[in-house]
Amino acid sequence: MLDNNLVNGFNVDMQTEKPDCIACTEVKQTIKAFGKATENKTESGELTHIDLWGKYSVKSINRNNYYILFINDSEKFSTMEFLKQKSEASQKVKEYLTYLKTQDKRPKAICYRLFLYDTDR
Repeated sequence: MLDNNLVNGFNVDMQTEKPDCIACTEVKQTIKAFGKATENKTESGELTHIDLWGKYSVKSINRNNYYILFINDSEKFSTMEFLKQKSEASQKVKEYLTYLKTQDKRPKAICYRLFLYDTDR
């Protein structure tokens, strides 16, 4: 703006010493690299985190109110299934565990969390 005289009355004294503001100093600082990635203590499929979310006030295009998320702890691979009713969740868990077994994985534990927003828990 200054070089092209785009603003009338815009003057900058180029001789003035520039104080470093805190934000500028912090932005210019570097962060040390993170340590080595931790090794997983579980084999693929042994531990699965399962999250059930819903009931949403607005249904999806396919009329779903909930979703269930499966996360393989070892690989951090996730799978999501949409549900019309939360009563479908138990069947989806059974299907997921069956899928793991067909992939020669041995499920041992499940970490399960509910994020339900409706009153009919």
